[in-house]
Amino acid sequence: MPHAQPELPRITVAIAAHETDACITAAVQSALAQDRAAVSVIVADDASRDGTAGTVARIAAHDGRVSLVRSPVNLGPGGARNLAFAAAEDDWIAVLDSDDSFRPGRLARMHAHAQQQDADIVIDDFISVDAAGQTLPGPGLAARHPAGVLDMADWLRLNDMARAQLSFGYAKPLLSRRFLLKNGLRYNESLRNGEDFHLILEALAAGARLYFTGEAGYSYTRRAGSVSRRAQGSHMRALLAADKAVAARLSAQQQGATARLLAVRRRNLQNLITTEEVLAELKAMRPSAAAARLARHPGALGRVAGHLAEALRKRIGARA
Repeated sequence: MPHAQPELPRITVAIAAHETDACITAAVQSALAQDRAAVSVIVADDASRDGTAGTVARIAAHDGRVSLVRSPVNLGPGGARNLAFAAAEDDWIAVLDSDDSFRPGRLARMHAHAQQQDADIVIDDFISVDAAGQTLPGPGLAARHPAGVLDMADWLRLNDMARAQLSFGYAKPLLSRRFLLKNGLRYNESLRNGEDFHLILEALAAGARLYFTGEAGYSYTRRAGSVSRRAQGSHMRALLAADKAVAARLSAQQQGATARLLAVRRRNLQNLITTEEVLAELKAMRPSAAAARLARHPGALGRVAGHLAEALRKRIGARA
């Protein structure tokens, strides 16, 4: 008698898309091409004015695994993902940015780790590529931490916003839909940067088990003009507010384990905000205003100096 085939894991791939008509097809196809998993794709079009929604609708017309939800107003990445999450019906949800792609077999490997580790959330490493798909140099997340279970202290330490540190917040998770629903978890829609970090932080505060595979299964596109490409003061201030809100809801035990790490992250975020403000003042030819901002937050001096040195090197290189 033939052996019954094991049931494939059911995984919804949630894609938030805002005016990414040029690359959305490749993202969707990389999800549909995943083997050893029963994949569905939900694209949440975030009030795009280009052909993004039309392109997805045409794909969906030929492949029943793809569906489109649309927002008439721009919600940001977190809000758009919440729309996709609300429409999901599968056991697991994987997050994919509309200009990125999955590497072959990624979802099946991540699901296998989730089962083996009894994990509610799984993250993996990524490979950075340019807009043409060419691999960019530089270390990955595994260079900062080995594979294994990460607790809340680990998560804060690996996302402390220190200059020149690759943040684990860029990792795109595979999430247990049951855990999300049980704990009422969703993306913080006030965030336009760091929203994945915060969703996982909230999940850890609710008792989630997080596993890092150490394997590179995600292609992350470093593209000029993306939301995460350049820090903006308003985005960083929203992150500060979100950090404080989470900290206020932690148990006494959780606060004791994370207070120092949250303080480090808060200080680094403030230094990042100050750096962007100082650079904006210098660009506007207001050196006295730049100096005044730096005087209020002198901890940002090293960061400012680093950015200025980098800009000088680029200018010299361009003239050579």
